[in-house]
Amino acid sequence: MWGANFILAEIALEDMSPISFSVSRFAMGGLAMLLVMYLQYRAECANNSGHVSFIPKVKKKHWPRLLLVSVIGATLAPWLGIEGLGLTHGARASLWLALGPAVSTGFGYLLSTEKMGKWGYLGVLLAVIGTVILAWDGLRPEQGYWLGDLILIIALILTVIELHLIKPLAREYGSVSVVAIRTAIGGSLYLLIASPALVEVTWLSLGLWTWIAILAGGAIGVGVGQWVKVRALKKLGPTQVVLYGNMVPIAALLIAWLSIGENPSILEIVSAVFIIAGAIFIQVIDTEAGATPHQAKEGDLSLFASAKQDG
Repeated sequence: MWGANFILAEIALEDMSPISFSVSRFAMGGLAMLLVMYLQYRAECANNSGHVSFIPKVKKKHWPRLLLVSVIGATLAPWLGIEGLGLTHGARASLWLALGPAVSTGFGYLLSTEKMGKWGYLGVLLAVIGTVILAWDGLRPEQGYWLGDLILIIALILTVIELHLIKPLAREYGSVSVVAIRTAIGGSLYLLIASPALVEVTWLSLGLWTWIAILAGGAIGVGVGQWVKVRALKKLGPTQVVLYGNMVPIAALLIAWLSIGENPSILEIVSAVFIIAGAIFIQVIDTEAGATPHQAKEGDLSLFASAKQDG
């Protein structure tokens, strides 16, 4: 579904400007998040005789982090991501997403929250080689993707930063609640920024696939998908959560080829092999990284032990 989302977005950008499409899809995601949050609230009310808060009261000391996470994850990252996609193509954008494990591991290594063995270092090296190949391909005159690639890299870095910063908040208030609040705050700012572009859209003239990209892409990719990603931190930790994004480029490449006849360049294929292989070495083959889930029980994942609303 995430792989198809890239291709749907590429099609929708033929009808809309990047920011107007992105904020429209984000609004659908916010509504989906509110629905998920309400369903969880009803389930908690049925299982608890005491008072259950629909929206948790955020402590004063957590507001700076929450605001930072909201701006990074719900304003800047989606905005830059869709702008970068508009300057490249869907399958290529998904390849940059596959670089996530290497970036996440780098942050974890610097913050001393994750360890890495020799195979992990090899994985990072492979990911770097794949990045250089993909960047070189974008610099070629016949491609001209360098600006879109740069914007997508920045969006990726912001996404990984958010994934690390949001963990303590998810522990304290629950994954559903914190993602919903973050989406409401960051989405409101995003809507304000995009309002001039939204006024210019001729909504009744939009095609069927554009509406599917807005409604389904928003509800699944931006809304429920973000909740799934944050909730998965409870079991996996940030790097392994990002690792599963490596299935997305494969799906996006195949769907783009089958649906809109988009053929990847040789360098894009070679880059994909290096980046995905690097991710596998980092989190699957590396024995020290393989021990991370056990170690995380006392570190990263214990942050969620007291999140009663997560069940």
